[in-house]
Amino acid sequence: MKHSSCVTGIGLMGFCVLALVSASSAQTRPPIFDKMAKTYGLDSWNQIEAIRYTWNLQLGKLNIARSWEWEPKTTQVTYEGKDKDGQPVKVTYKRSDLASQSDMVKNELDPGFINDNYTLLFPLKAYWDSSPAVIDAGMFNLPAGSGSAELVAVK
Repeated sequence: MKHSSCVTGIGLMGFCVLALVSASSAQTRPPIFDKMAKTYGLDSWNQIEAIRYTWNLQLGKLNIARSWEWEPKTTQVTYEGKDKDGQPVKVTYKRSDLASQSDMVKNELDPGFINDNYTLLFPLKAYWDSSPAVIDAGMFNLPAGSGSAELVAVK
């Protein structure tokens, strides 16, 4: 019986240490992060029916444009642009049913959607994801022009 109670005691002590480490590492986000998410429409997100946006990239003679329409409630995405061969493409798919989509949608279009969507909605995506560390670094001069702004770093 001594061995059993010793193992139980060690297990309980290990659990307590793990709980203390978890509690001490739980991050408290700075108030500016909540303010930033609210500025980007956090409180109105449930009213969004669809978002339409186009990404344009110009590098020398290279011009890339991809247009998206996303319905967050239904997970429907419509892509309009060109395929990897430069041919015009218009595809509509549901992200909730991605497994049944073509390889082009799974391996080319949807990763592009995720990238463009995350970039467009970065403050909201970072807010919804509890894992990033958020630091209020204070006021800094703007890199271009005059003025200053509060720097919020997300890692």
